[in-house]
Amino acid sequence: MTRNTVGAGAAWYVGTRLDDEATDRLVARLLAEAGVRPPVSAPTGVEVVRRRAADRSWLFLINHTTEPVRLPVTGVELLGGARCDGELEVPAGEVAVVREEPAPAPVSA
Repeated sequence: MTRNTVGAGAAWYVGTRLDDEATDRLVARLLAEAGVRPPVSAPTGVEVVRRRAADRSWLFLINHTTEPVRLPVTGVELLGGARCDGELEVPAGEVAVVREEPAPAPVSA
């Protein structure tokens, strides 16, 4: 594995297949170096994506685990219409879409 500084960034080359633990450590380091943060704190196995349009934002939450998870969100869960006031439970194997209220400010890089 090599890392070369390029301009204000860096280029990485991995010339081997890493096991899951090493891949997780490398990805965590790359994300930290790039200043990338998850839109919502979630456990491993829970996919969280934020989409924006104008002054609105939506969270797409996919629970790939076998246990329900509670996530810190505020807004309206659009598939069921329930209001989320700071927390939402997403059952195992289920999906939720939340229109956030208020929409968080965009993160500048």
